[in-house]
Amino acid sequence: LATIATAMAIKIPPASIGPATTATIVVAISIISVRILNIVRCIHNNRRKRRRSKERGNLQQTDDETLHSSSSPSKIKTVVFLGSGGHTTEMIQLLQELDPKIYAPIVYIVAKSDVTSIPRLQRYILSNGTKDGKDCYQQWEGRYPQSVNNDDDGATTPPPAQQAQVYTLPRAREVHQSYISSIFTTLYSTYKTAQLLWRIQPHLIVTNGPGTCVPIVYCAFILRCLFSFLHLFRFDKDSSSSSSSSSSKIIFRTIFIESLCRVKTLSLSGKLVYPIVDSFVVHWPSLMERFDMVEICDVLVPSLDS
Repeated sequence: LATIATAMAIKIPPASIGPATTATIVVAISIISVRILNIVRCIHNNRRKRRRSKERGNLQQTDDETLHSSSSPSKIKTVVFLGSGGHTTEMIQLLQELDPKIYAPIVYIVAKSDVTSIPRLQRYILSNGTKDGKDCYQQWEGRYPQSVNNDDDGATTPPPAQQAQVYTLPRAREVHQSYISSIFTTLYSTYKTAQLLWRIQPHLIVTNGPGTCVPIVYCAFILRCLFSFLHLFRFDKDSSSSSSSSSSKIIFRTIFIESLCRVKTLSLSGKLVYPIVDSFVVHWPSLMERFDMVEICDVLVPSLDS
């Protein structure tokens, strides 16, 4: 008993962090913070530069536009998020402006509770497949989405090998869901989104609105920073020669297209992703006057100059 009492009386000193460990942590946090701020600064500079160039009518190539360079070794793998309802309707119109020779392959993402977006896109492509007796499928080549629930209405569709992949994600927040409960659903949605984007690794992500797009944009930004760190600390000589060509396309770039109904103010989703997206697109000149890092798109709202 005396031995046990003596052993229990021995005090184990708490683990202490030495000055060297503290300094290492501070340096690591500083490097990460500076790198992230540098990425954000480059994004903002490119957005402002691209807008000034367009306003002058002399669009010069910025770092963001290396994706469109003819010297790019391959096509741009593009993820398109269909946000259901009016967001899907707007995205279908915008999809027609993406050159299928450049933006391919296309991968679609929809919310699990969205059962209308994919059938609507399928019907639109099939109804516009022929015009004046000519086959117009070239415009939608490789963009016909796979059926999520294997529901086939008997229509003539492209072969499965030529259909675009479709993935589903849980919504960050359902309509009329309380803000408190949405915290947990947002965290779960973010986790599943990060898993999916890591597997796909797209060059470009195009989204246009609802709350589910917020985890997608932020996960893409975090993964982009992660890949930037990996490339920054890659010292092997064998990969340095090949990295110059593979890194010519930065993956996880994002384009956010504001909803058509937003004439004077940005949506909540738009405000949340505004600082970190590579391109923020609006449809009305009134928003161009209020925000200096937005671009205007006249696909849905024709320009007065056109």
